[in-house]
Amino acid sequence: MTYSNKTIKQPSKKLELLESLRGMAALLIVAFHATELFSLKFNQPFLLSLFEFGDSGVDFFFVLSGFFLALSSLRYIGFRHTVKDFLFKRCVRIYPFYWVISLCIIPVYFLVPSFGKGHETDVGVIVKSLLLIPQAHAPILSVAWFLSHLIAFYLIFAAVIWRPKIASKIILFVLSVSVFFILADVIFGFQLRENTHYLLEFIFSYYNLEFAAGFLLGVFFKRVQLKKSVSLAILLTGCCMFMIAGLLDVYVLQTSAKNSGFSHFYEFVAYGVSSVLIVSGAAFLEKSNKVAVSRGLVILGAASFSIYLTHYLILSILTKIIETIGITTVSLQSLSMVLACMAAVLIGCIIHFSVEKRLVALFRNHLTYKRA
Repeated sequence: MTYSNKTIKQPSKKLELLESLRGMAALLIVAFHATELFSLKFNQPFLLSLFEFGDSGVDFFFVLSGFFLALSSLRYIGFRHTVKDFLFKRCVRIYPFYWVISLCIIPVYFLVPSFGKGHETDVGVIVKSLLLIPQAHAPILSVAWFLSHLIAFYLIFAAVIWRPKIASKIILFVLSVSVFFILADVIFGFQLRENTHYLLEFIFSYYNLEFAAGFLLGVFFKRVQLKKSVSLAILLTGCCMFMIAGLLDVYVLQTSAKNSGFSHFYEFVAYGVSSVLIVSGAAFLEKSNKVAVSRGLVILGAASFSIYLTHYLILSILTKIIETIGITTVSLQSLSMVLACMAAVLIGCIIHFSVEKRLVALFRNHLTYKRA
């Protein structure tokens, strides 16, 4: 799209290596929830509990989301009249498909209340869930909690487009307070977050800092070029740190099995830092060098949003089927869960191409036509 007074530069070429890494992060999250469900239903570790650290894919996702936002949207800054277009494109990317999945699930809680925890039929919770407004409860579609953060980030960036100087100062202040809050939490033995109101927890979330780190990395990426050897070293260092952090997490610290202040801090430091290294190494490696990437992983990356939103429901259904069939041996149960994971990913990809992409195109084309 061009504008009369100035022309906005188009975003750079698609970084397929990063897209494939986003697909791998989605696989980690699927494996994490499979491990969770397997332990719950069969009271046995799934694949030696190897993927109990799979929720680390969320940390990677936030860093990568911040990075991609910088790459695709820095061009809007300085063009105040593009705020509506920026928000329109971002909301169309998230809300229609999210609403379709949510509206398929909400009736279930009214028909079978035992499936939920009681708040799923509350009108206020439903409205806030559909609008992705932060609340004390998880949204009706529980795995979509991260979307509230994304919407907040997009609104903040819209403010930067509208009033760059003022908004940037406010963001810097909030980030500074967040860092101070984290340091105070560490000093007081991770007790502050346990007694914090959910809105303060949302504002001072570790994920916000990971997103900000990814965004700053994107700004740096657009201005600097690194040697291939340096980029590769950064990427390999990040991958090694991520894997070591995961193994240490699962078999020594077991933070993923806990919901403590220390566990969240460990995940932020271990997976957040390594994710920044992985994203930066992969991005700079691909910036000036063609990297051979599996088409399957690129497709997984493109379909990651559909996989994120649908996999837990699919896994829950398939796990219930495995339980109903009466498979008793751990080996067959594990094999069945592996097949369930594969099915969840495959169905997520099918939904991406048959529903998500078509919905986004429909809304963009129709509403763009109406506005014109």
